[in-house]
Amino acid sequence: MAMIRSGMSVLMANCVDVGAVLVRNVILARLLPVEQFGLAATFAILMTMIETFQNVGLNRLVVQNARADDPHFIAGLHGAQIAVSLGAALLLAALACPFASLMNTPALAPAYLLMAAIPIVNAFNNLETFRVQRDGHFGPQVVRSLLSQPIGVIAILPGFWCFGDHRAALVAIVAQQAAAAVLTHVGAGRPYHIAFDRVVWSRVIQFGWPLVANGLLMFLIFNADRMVVLNQFGPAALGWFSAAVMLTLMPANLVAKSLQTVTLPALARAHDDPRAFQRIYQAAVSAAALIGAAMAMGMLMLGPLVLAALFGAKFVPASAFLTALACMNALRLFRAVPAIAAMARGDTRNPLHANIVRVLGVPAALAAALVTDAIAPMILAGILAELASAALAGALARTQASGSGGYERRILGLLTLCLASTTAVSWYGGYLWIVLIVSAALLVRKAAAVLDPQRVAARFPLRLIHRRSRRA
Repeated sequence: MAMIRSGMSVLMANCVDVGAVLVRNVILARLLPVEQFGLAATFAILMTMIETFQNVGLNRLVVQNARADDPHFIAGLHGAQIAVSLGAALLLAALACPFASLMNTPALAPAYLLMAAIPIVNAFNNLETFRVQRDGHFGPQVVRSLLSQPIGVIAILPGFWCFGDHRAALVAIVAQQAAAAVLTHVGAGRPYHIAFDRVVWSRVIQFGWPLVANGLLMFLIFNADRMVVLNQFGPAALGWFSAAVMLTLMPANLVAKSLQTVTLPALARAHDDPRAFQRIYQAAVSAAALIGAAMAMGMLMLGPLVLAALFGAKFVPASAFLTALACMNALRLFRAVPAIAAMARGDTRNPLHANIVRVLGVPAALAAALVTDAIAPMILAGILAELASAALAGALARTQASGSGGYERRILGLLTLCLASTTAVSWYGGYLWIVLIVSAALLVRKAAAVLDPQRVAARFPLRLIHRRSRRA
């Protein structure tokens, strides 16, 4: 029950977080022409690059590492965070002009250079917010999510009044990031200290280098399609395509983030209990598959209506790609679970290896766009690459889940059948609805056996595991 309550509070905060991002982009879409919205989307691409350069996983290391209760260890992590962030700022400043040239937006180079200040702000985040999650206290993180993103939404209006164009998006991003950094110090249980410890830095490098490498791959995976669209089809096409990506990616990111926040501490506590570890892993796999399938089918039935209602008629061309993008993101959500399971064991290489496979789909997608001069084949190449990546991630995590690979493979097979049927229905319709209904029913039946609350409560006493972890 404690895990369920924590999960609900985290889910609520993440919903506010993701919802505020969606509201921010909807407001921008309503205020700006499609072409200007496409230019604003380049700031989001650059923001992903910033997160990549800083992503050494310090927030996850704090949750996973047994030394996290040592104040000197946290202070050492703060010192490492400052060094990493300053390095990211310098690298981003050096890449501002080349990025502007690559995106064919040379006039935006000064704005891209200004975004190099964001890593400097993030250098002073207080990791105590994440440390307390080891004991199931998610309050500081919830407060941060509930407040920082709405501040970014509010900042749009003065930004638009001052500039009247895509630069309003830049004002909103900077305001949100600054607020998030300040809020890490609100409600912190310990004073903020900085130390420089070679032993801690060594652990950070060991834990973080696969995440940085993986982040670079993720940058290509998340943004290559949009960069291809901008270069091949222009800023207006990037504008409505970004709306479609946003509408399908945000729910997947919301669920993945919530699953990681809730299940990573639980899996870390069950580190020495293979049966408990396996049961949590199977439950997370089932939840990810069901939610991913539901997102895809929901987008099939309601996506065009939601797109038009939120972004307006000028973004209607994106409706043709909503279902296929939702299927791709459903597979992306599914493969997040094996990565979380591996991370609970201190292994950060699982997502790196999986994304090496996934990034192979980038040149395939580029070739599909160049040869066909169309967007749909590019998305199909991404779906196939996501499927291969999900299969590899599950295979790599089977040893972590103590023999649950058979169940995970069956769930992935049923999810793939369901998503393939959903995509086929969106393109061809007709009697393919029957295949979709049957495949969805099979997936629900298989996953429900693991997610049944009474069965989980009987086979996996959460409180007992929590007591054992506290004694240890």
